[in-house]
Amino acid sequence: MSASRSAALLAAVAASALLAACQRDAAPSAPAATAATAQPAATPAATDPAALQRAVETLMAQQYGDAFDATQRCWKFHAKVEGGVDDDYCMRAGAPELVDLQGQRRLYVAAHNLADAQGYVYGHVSSGLMGAFVLAPDARGGWTLVAGDKQIPSGSSGYCGCDDAQLVRIGADTMAWKFASGGTGQGITVSIYSLIAPIGDKIRNLSAIPQIAEDDQDSEYSVAIDDSDTVKPFFPLRVTKRTQQPGGNSAQTEHVVEFDPARQVYALPAAK
Repeated sequence: MSASRSAALLAAVAASALLAACQRDAAPSAPAATAATAQPAATPAATDPAALQRAVETLMAQQYGDAFDATQRCWKFHAKVEGGVDDDYCMRAGAPELVDLQGQRRLYVAAHNLADAQGYVYGHVSSGLMGAFVLAPDARGGWTLVAGDKQIPSGSSGYCGCDDAQLVRIGADTMAWKFASGGTGQGITVSIYSLIAPIGDKIRNLSAIPQIAEDDQDSEYSVAIDDSDTVKPFFPLRVTKRTQQPGGNSAQTEHVVEFDPARQVYALPAAK
């Protein structure tokens, strides 16, 4: 073999090796990134009316059992709660409400007993009953319970006063059901506001504000939520007291009531 032919062969071998090295460097070398992009995305919870109704029915069956009264459209439930509640109730869910707070979607469902349901009789001392539930989207595209209480006693004579509860925002990321309930006995009316809210994974009543106090039958309180500062964890309440005076006149005073985080309650200042 001539010297010139040997040199040409060596040059060809070197060029082939160089091309192979370049091809190796250009090939993808990050299989981990490919695996990461292959992870399935979480399925968003269904929010169409039919899906929400199914979620509510599933929740009610889980909480109150399978004794559904199709005629009265309520779940039969026996409640025995510390404080004197020991009665049969027929529980019905209200319309579910979707809320987005701080980028988190939640489904709020309130239930109440039917005070006039056939087959259920209550005395004056029998309270009504409320159920309060908060659900969050789950990985299967449904809803899962994150806070709930199926037996919150309220009111009297089997009427909870919560059937027309309003879901209101009381803090930057806190909603509550607001309503008033009570009763009249021997000519004395007592009524109190409730703010039923999720705190962590618990449901609590955050209000000790009266509507009509036992020792002041001439006065009535109203409650408004001051949401002017939307970043506050709990908004203050503006509580107005109107007192009927002789001659048909009325006097009015207003208190700004801040949430007490230690006691976890809104309460009027103690009288001095």
